[in-house]
Amino acid sequence: MIEQQLAEMDDRIESIQRKFYGVAVGEVINVVDPMALGRVQVRLPFIDSLDLTPWARVAVPMAGLAHGHYFIPNMMDEVLVAFEHGDLNAPYVLGSLWNAMAMPPLPSPLPQIRTIRTLVGNQVVFTEAPPTVTIQSGPTPPAVIPAVPTPAGPPTIILSPTGIQIIFGLNVISMTPDGITVSGNPNLNLVATGALTITAPNVTINGVAATNVQSAGVCNITAPLVKIN
Repeated sequence: MIEQQLAEMDDRIESIQRKFYGVAVGEVINVVDPMALGRVQVRLPFIDSLDLTPWARVAVPMAGLAHGHYFIPNMMDEVLVAFEHGDLNAPYVLGSLWNAMAMPPLPSPLPQIRTIRTLVGNQVVFTEAPPTVTIQSGPTPPAVIPAVPTPAGPPTIILSPTGIQIIFGLNVISMTPDGITVSGNPNLNLVATGALTITAPNVTINGVAATNVQSAGVCNITAPLVKIN
């Protein structure tokens, strides 16, 4: 009986000693959750490296059945960890941290730029002056955010007070209060499996080198006056 009581007391003491009330900085060492629950394994410096690291649930702004903010830390990311009721076997990742080896994409928030950016440079950039939202696919360099659209640059969508631009190489679609401009370089093709209708008070088609109008069927030109020069 005494031996059993001593063993139970040792268990309670060990349980109390393994409590940690507070937060700790850890490093992600595994992101392939065997239960597919979006958990990660985190190495914690103050825990014996021989101990089996438990899987940590990742706290996000919103989570539910097949929806929510899906931002799982990457391997070797530094994270901030808390423990449920101090239980080291029930860790939670509260967020991710930058450090001297993993610098933030921008050195300072003074330009009033906020961004969501992935490792390869897919990014959504929010600029305050002027108020602009820029969406770009990677790869994009972190030196300038958002990346400047160039012929060799990333596909870009820009939403600003002056309008909306979709840019891919030298091809640009611009939507402003004055209208819509579509610029195709070197070619612009309009293809429809049904009808293609162009309606406006005035329609002008200019061909600098040549203008070809072709029809596999009937080509109708209807107007009060038709001039062909």
